[in-house]
Amino acid sequence: MAVRIIEPDPTQTPAEIATAFDLMREVAVAVRAVRGAGQFPVVLCGNCNTAVGTLSGLTPARRAIFWFDAHADCNTPDTTTSGFADGTGLATALGKCWHQLCSTVPGYHPVETEATFLFGVRDLDPPEATFLAGSAITSMPNAYDPASLPTALARAQLTDANALAYLHLDMDVLDPMLVGQANSLPVPDGLSVEQLTASILAIRAHVTLGAAAVSSYAPEYDTRDTVCKAAFAAIDAILTDGPATIPC
Repeated sequence: MAVRIIEPDPTQTPAEIATAFDLMREVAVAVRAVRGAGQFPVVLCGNCNTAVGTLSGLTPARRAIFWFDAHADCNTPDTTTSGFADGTGLATALGKCWHQLCSTVPGYHPVETEATFLFGVRDLDPPEATFLAGSAITSMPNAYDPASLPTALARAQLTDANALAYLHLDMDVLDPMLVGQANSLPVPDGLSVEQLTASILAIRAHVTLGAAAVSSYAPEYDTRDTVCKAAFAAIDAILTDGPATIPC
């Protein structure tokens, strides 16, 4: 198993948007190289907009997104009120914004909204709620039955052999009270570890995973290491069929 660390160029002045796209370009190249070597890429990242790079590393295959996150990250530069570029991560992957910069990411091509699934999303800005309500994105309720997933996948026509799925896991998808706080942006409710791993296994049973990411984990907030252990359980579900046994 090879490990590669991708960091901003220390000779360049950091700039949120420019630096984010620099990292996306490097992630795209790295993901394609890992897959070319016959290995499975798992991206451990500090933010969610690296998803654009990971998805770009999977082209030309038709791709699906399984987005586990408390936030939809579907704002655009025209709708955001915070100016937080990471809040545009999924919108960018869907081709809704940053078009000029996206064209510089090797292999970039927008993912279809019909092939996008949200899990555990519960903190939406009004423009995001409006966008999702009018889109073909599938939002799975927190209490959904994983057995219903094949029906949703059939509607999105993801059963063909050429489709590759990207599984995006922001650790704040978990219930901060039930499991623990993953970062500085806790949102009430959320998934249990059992719901998370069952969902991942249900996805794996019906779609070929091309890559996965674990994002936005800040250990200083995880005072009991419970989110860390949940992350290992999720990675285990992504990579194997058995229960996780790796402690933090």
